[in-house]
Amino acid sequence: MAFKKRRIFDLRQVQAAQQLAASSRSDPSKRSNPHSLQPIHRFRQFGEWFSDNMRNYCQTTSLHGFSYITRQDISRNERLFWLIVVILSISTSIVLVVVSWQWARQTPTVTVIESSHFPTWNIPFPAVTICNFNKISKLKAINLLQQMQVPAGVNRSELHSLFNLTLLPVDNMISNSSLQTYDRILKLNNITLTTLTSQLSPDCIDMISSCIWKGINTRCDSLFQRIETMEGQCCSFNYFGGVTNNFPEKIAYQVPKRPYRVTGCGYPTGLTVLLSPMASDYYGTFFSGYGFQLLLHDAYNFPDENSETKVVTSTRESFVRINPESTYATNDIRRMDLSLRNCLFGSEREMRGLKRYSFINCMFECRVVMILDLCGCIPPYVHNNGSFKVCDVLDANCMIQGKRLFSHALANLNISLSIVRETNSFPCGCLPDCQSNHYVSESTMGRLDVSYFANRPGSSNDTDRILLHVFFSDLMSTRYRTDIFQNWLSALASFGGLLGLIMGFSIVTAFEFLYFLTFRPIFNYINRD
Repeated sequence: MAFKKRRIFDLRQVQAAQQLAASSRSDPSKRSNPHSLQPIHRFRQFGEWFSDNMRNYCQTTSLHGFSYITRQDISRNERLFWLIVVILSISTSIVLVVVSWQWARQTPTVTVIESSHFPTWNIPFPAVTICNFNKISKLKAINLLQQMQVPAGVNRSELHSLFNLTLLPVDNMISNSSLQTYDRILKLNNITLTTLTSQLSPDCIDMISSCIWKGINTRCDSLFQRIETMEGQCCSFNYFGGVTNNFPEKIAYQVPKRPYRVTGCGYPTGLTVLLSPMASDYYGTFFSGYGFQLLLHDAYNFPDENSETKVVTSTRESFVRINPESTYATNDIRRMDLSLRNCLFGSEREMRGLKRYSFINCMFECRVVMILDLCGCIPPYVHNNGSFKVCDVLDANCMIQGKRLFSHALANLNISLSIVRETNSFPCGCLPDCQSNHYVSESTMGRLDVSYFANRPGSSNDTDRILLHVFFSDLMSTRYRTDIFQNWLSALASFGGLLGLIMGFSIVTAFEFLYFLTFRPIFNYINRD
């Protein structure tokens, strides 16, 4: 019966063709120009060729649902249903691939825990910066009171106020008349505010009387250097952030070129110092007690309020345990465009007065630049190669404003501290660090038996001493890895997984599609004879 129907269908086609030919011969007006029919004939031939190849592709491909579109043993409605299913699957696949690609673009990098057993000897020991609560030595202040001259008509009591000005109090401003009086005093004695601050600050060698590093008694002046910080002049161990160091010339050659490391854990393997707050020498302080402020930070970072901060008080033995954490970035991150990875390596941006780039150093420099724009000078605690004016006594009020500026996360003076700003970009163009070390610390303390030091050689009668231990608490630490969210292999696996799940797509099926459109017609043309 099927053969009969096919035969009748063929006869009808032949009869229709004969009638069309007869009418063309009888009516010359209906006879077509062979040249005008040639493009239409070629287009029709191309359509037939494309349809045949697509039909053959649908019948032979392994893509899900394509074979049902051209099957003759099912009804037309079923074929239409499968055509809709195939179109929906293709659309869904495209949407999911685009969404996956957008996610990869929005989060180009990812930070994961690589190991929780990373050896601590591969992480540099932190810088330990010790700042006395007392910023002005009473003994030095008395000596300067006796030596300094005052202009005519100025009371010597003004010297006390001038000395307290070196603290840069942020609670209130100073009258211009007082500042002019202080300026006259300094000019008469041929000194600057920076020099006066240095002359009044307690010496590191007086505050740190004994040092033990890795269980070995070591000269304190070969471990600690005097540096300028926002807290005034402090004593810092293992600090390499500055362009130059302040060690004595006779022992400068002993200072290592890179930060110290330790190969063990526990207080015998770390830093132990015996501190003296020199309570009888207190003259100017913001604190009500006797002791030191301890700043723990990366060896290349400027010590400021972003550092891990501890307080050690007199007549106490303090144990500061450090749990370091290290983050590094892969080479794929280094090769990635800066706008995508959104972080900087230490050598990718040059800093003024600091050896290496870090987010902390960049924010510090940014605030210094704002103070420079605000005051026309830079604070005394900033490295200066002579190209900038250093703020003096007449700039004190502006420096006080600048000191407040450092309390703002985004360094903005025109907004209240209580208002939290939302921003889509980092302030001052300061990007996070691609590689960094973070030092999480815990401290415990107990009462110190001062009599233990009473009969030791070179001991003094100071009863307010502090014994401080800083050390790694474990041999192992946590290491984080910053890597690209998707490389070419993971992207191929992600996209291939989505396409394979929905359509059964693979590289072979893509080759099949190219084969039916290119290679197969070529082979058919070659083998047509």
